Amino acid sequence: MAASEAGPIAPLAGADLDACMALSAEAGWNQTADDWRHFIRAGRTFGNRAQDGRLVATAAALPYDGPFGFISMVLVTADWRRQGLATRLVDRCVEELQAQRLVPVLDATAAGAEVYRRQGFVGQFGFDRWQGALPPAASPVAGTLAADRAAALDAEAVGAGRTRLMADFLSRPGTVAMAHENGFALARAGRRAIQAGPVVADGETAALGLLDRLFSALSGLVFIDVPSVWRRIGAWLGERGFEIQRSFTRMALGRAEPFGRPARQFAVAGPEFG
Repeated sequence: MAASEAGPIAPLAGADLDACMALSAEAGWNQTADDWRHFIRAGRTFGNRAQDGRLVATAAALPYDGPFGFISMVLVTADWRRQGLATRLVDRCVEELQAQRLVPVLDATAAGAEVYRRQGFVGQFGFDRWQGALPPAASPVAGTLAADRAAALDAEAVGAGRTRLMADFLSRPGTVAMAHENGFALARAGRRAIQAGPVVADGETAALGLLDRLFSALSGLVFIDVPSVWRRIGAWLGERGFEIQRSFTRMALGRAEPFGRPARQFAVAGPEFG
């Protein structure tokens, strides 16, 4: 199919939720309807449709309160790939964020990074998705974490305010939260696996303590996205049978220096949210 045969790029709404989920499920991604709902309500989600009305491609622009916004959910159904739809949708998301005076940021796989570099994105740091199975939880009762406290700690580490996102995560059924004096760790339900992160702490030792508490309250398949620099956390995960599923690069349009305080960020919220 030629990109010109697809309908124009158009905003998506709540009525498109099932079609969006079908695309991410086709790709084998871990996002849930709650994730898509957040993109549609808190950001701008765009799509292309085939002539029969079928949604064939998506991308989302999610503004944060600060210097940058996030681009994600760049999906094209199998029979419409390599036709330029993804590039056009990313360009539309860039326009959306730049209109709000925000730097566009995204997380890219190795293959995607080559494409995004041609669009002007620059690598900032790498992180690895670790995957592993945990036994039945030894202590299923989790701690409590106020949404405003999580948002403040998250903003310091990430470099942008994500108050709505933190409140959304904490309000979802099944979310597990562990708090520390100067940090926290979250885990939420995903379509395929529990998604652990973000994890914010004063240092790697404190982060390992939070992760130990968090993992003791989880069971089943878990994904966690850890910046590659944190080798002790990688070794700790490896000892528990976790393996690297794939790696990503955090990229920003025209900016190589990371935002926020990377020394306090020990797991990201996932490549869809940063």
